[in-house]
Amino acid sequence: MDRRIYRVLCCLGLCIGLGLVASAGPVRAKHNRATTLMIVPARPRMVQLAMDLAAMRPMVVLSCRGDARAADPLLFVWTNGAWQYVTPDDFRERRFVPEWPRRVVVIGETQALPALLEDEAAWGADVTRLKTMALADLINGMDPVFHFTDREWEWLARRYALNLTDVNTPLREFNPYDIPRSKLPLATKEFKQRKGDTPPAVLIESSPEIPAPAELAKPAAKSKTKEPSLK
Repeated sequence: MDRRIYRVLCCLGLCIGLGLVASAGPVRAKHNRATTLMIVPARPRMVQLAMDLAAMRPMVVLSCRGDARAADPLLFVWTNGAWQYVTPDDFRERRFVPEWPRRVVVIGETQALPALLEDEAAWGADVTRLKTMALADLINGMDPVFHFTDREWEWLARRYALNLTDVNTPLREFNPYDIPRSKLPLATKEFKQRKGDTPPAVLIESSPEIPAPAELAKPAAKSKTKEPSLK
């Protein structure tokens, strides 16, 4: 094969390969759903909480100015270390985010957010709506979304001067093996019975020391997982 033709074919193959890579790039970005969009009112404590959480998880923070009566609210997204203005059309068309959000967390009471955000925030994503401004309630409500670690719980409690309470302490203190086997309710057994047989006798425990079966029907397993809450 002539060297000149060989070089042309090599260049053509390289151009086709680069074109395929360039065309595949936006597709991967569009379907990357690892980002959470958090929408907060433009209040110092709410924005501070959102920025702290953005340091823990992949997140896009959108701040808004204007209540439910605002016809033209001011929207700002935190990008590249600065706040950038977002027009209502850019918000509706999702032109302010580089990748499609997998989850949307909306903070604020109903009257604290513009109607635009209430109508357009879903986008087919998993939406968590927290209608409160209390920091403890917000952080507790976000745990099912972000699944905070023990270290993150402790850091958030110190950061916002909140009391950290372990709600699973009673479950961990309960040990089913502390109850003697003789005091446990007898397990119900099914007996095969033919037609005409005498029905089996029913055992009735009348001792007051034996707890009712309803109390031990679902004994709590000893949990090692710490699920604290903030107050």
